[in-house]
Amino acid sequence: MVVMMNVFDEIAKERVIRTVASCSGITTITMDSKEGKLTVIGEFDEMQILKKLKKRWESAKMVTFGPFDPKKEAETAAAAEKKKKEESEREALYRSQAYREIPVCPSHHHTTIVCDHDHGCIIS
Repeated sequence: MVVMMNVFDEIAKERVIRTVASCSGITTITMDSKEGKLTVIGEFDEMQILKKLKKRWESAKMVTFGPFDPKKEAETAAAAEKKKKEESEREALYRSQAYREIPVCPSHHHTTIVCDHDHGCIIS
């Protein structure tokens, strides 16, 4: 069962997981707070879970419901891992470019010399 919700912070994520975990027959609960996607796996009453979620989070909507497919889940996990790796590589490239773009300015020293001559020359 996949439920989409407007939950984007860690505190709300923990509350959602605790709420769903109180139901019987659940084997796995995962929540992606960036996307607001809750995935619940196991033998359970989907309407009971949806009802509990809608009490506190009106935005909860069931997107998919069906039997657990390990092959499809593995493909999804592999795609997510690849996406995460690409994002980290992009971030590393951005950081390296950002450091190169910062100009290194040499420190300038100013020396002032005042001569004791009658005409009072000053050299800066």
